[in-house]
Amino acid sequence: MKLLPVALLAVLSCSAFGAEQGKQPNIVLLMTDDQGYGEVGFHGNKVLQTPNLDRFAKEGTELEHFYVSPMCTPTRSSLMTGRYHFRTGAHDTYIGRSNMNPEETTIAEIFADAGYQTGIFGKWHLGENYPMRAQDQGFQKVVVHGGGGIGQFADYPGNTYWDPTLLYNDSFKKAEGYCTDVFIDESIDFISNNREKPFFCYLPLNIPHSPFDIDAEFLEPYESQGVRDKGKRQWTAKIYGMLTQFDGAFQRLLDALDEMELAENTIVIFMSDNGPNSTYYTAGLRDNKGSVYENGFRSPFVIRWPEAMKGGRKLKDPAMHIDLLPTLAEACGIELPDTLKLDGKSLLPLLTGEVESLPERYLFMQHNRANVPQKYRNFMVRKGPFKVVQGIGKGFQEVPKNPKFELYDIEKDPGEKNNIAQEHPEMVTEFVTKYEQWFDEVTADLQHTGGTPSPYILDPVQKQDYRFTWQCWFGPDANWRPTAYGRWMMTNPGEIERFDVTIIPQKNHLGKAAKIKFIWQDQVLENSYDKVPARVTLEDIELAEGTGFMEAQLFIGDKLWGVKEVQISAAK
Repeated sequence: MKLLPVALLAVLSCSAFGAEQGKQPNIVLLMTDDQGYGEVGFHGNKVLQTPNLDRFAKEGTELEHFYVSPMCTPTRSSLMTGRYHFRTGAHDTYIGRSNMNPEETTIAEIFADAGYQTGIFGKWHLGENYPMRAQDQGFQKVVVHGGGGIGQFADYPGNTYWDPTLLYNDSFKKAEGYCTDVFIDESIDFISNNREKPFFCYLPLNIPHSPFDIDAEFLEPYESQGVRDKGKRQWTAKIYGMLTQFDGAFQRLLDALDEMELAENTIVIFMSDNGPNSTYYTAGLRDNKGSVYENGFRSPFVIRWPEAMKGGRKLKDPAMHIDLLPTLAEACGIELPDTLKLDGKSLLPLLTGEVESLPERYLFMQHNRANVPQKYRNFMVRKGPFKVVQGIGKGFQEVPKNPKFELYDIEKDPGEKNNIAQEHPEMVTEFVTKYEQWFDEVTADLQHTGGTPSPYILDPVQKQDYRFTWQCWFGPDANWRPTAYGRWMMTNPGEIERFDVTIIPQKNHLGKAAKIKFIWQDQVLENSYDKVPARVTLEDIELAEGTGFMEAQLFIGDKLWGVKEVQISAAK
């Protein structure tokens, strides 16, 4: 955790918000995973049942043009830092690109330093080992699954949505119940235990992300209606069932705030992390998750603070995830240090009604599946009602050498059907020039390092074993396919004298004749096996101090294969 200079440390202000007589507001920030703008009843979805969210939207203030990133890790890094995700190092969802630079200052650190109790319940997805875990980045109470989803490579082996094994600060424990209920109930306990103190409760839920597991009670009503998406993706009924189940759990959280008499001075935010996997209903918006067209990254967003914000309003000012850190800090009377270089702006004057609208500004977004972002790939610029888009390249498509830029008036044409670029060429040129300047600035570090992720640091502060999985390996052949191969960035500062290293091969290589190598700097340990075992353990070995790539290689004949994971711990 970074220590802010005392003179610049977040301090209580004397504004009308926050610290008067020590009554700083509490915060509950709830973010779902892959819930689209149209996947709520209050945006006109007549099939999906979300009565509690709909009522919450009427009680609160809705930002109708609130943007996140097109994929989940970039949104989480921007939400935590108030900065565009390319600056943070966490600019994609896997193979090392989800490791957030630990030198970033997070909203949890800022609030903890200001005396708040901080807790996270759900999905972190910004680094699996020290110093990138949630508890290393300002969260005092941690209940999370691993990686980008329950059951993925970095998660606890064999995990499912029911009775998942979760990381409770420094130890893994098996929870009881459905994942959404577990995270909601843990957050209620956290709030109850800290009701006499100001708290920052972050609830990044993992639903309705795959694997789309939901009880038949919530699934059947949608299947019986024949709810099916267009094309190959036929999991809409499951997504809707997960959202209806969440809707009830969300109301249980709101009821708990009421019962504890905390609702009036608690800021509650509901939002999503990116566009949907389903396009069954899109509220007229274009495309889906991964895209910079509206349905790829426009999020439902409602904020409620009865003590300071009039409810029942819908605001059209464009805003972004980068704005939440400065907004919440101002609302809570926390003065940010001048050394903190944010991209976002406080929305508080707009939300409280102090001003009717905010000054127009340029907002940018881009998402690339690459170690180093490519200019012009899948980007947008928005200012006021106008938006320039180059939407090719949200996956692995080739971007034309001379890309064509589209221009839309989003207020008149939210579905982005009428490209008016030819009518306003000067506006397109202006927006693209601003984008080019932005891109060069925010990607400078990634361009310099080639996208090499920040290293995990072997330190006894981490009580559980270090796990190096496909989630965080890196290299030109790193991916999630069985034929992939990658290396892991690691630092050994010399705090631990000797180590146990366990190499876990892929299942399809077990029982085959092979040679396995463990490589760290100039150190190479290897052994040959007539039949590869399920675990290869190197006990009580010394690892040289330094920073570099750690590797585990498996050779079957002359063919090099990657292993499933490597576990490293202090020697027993």
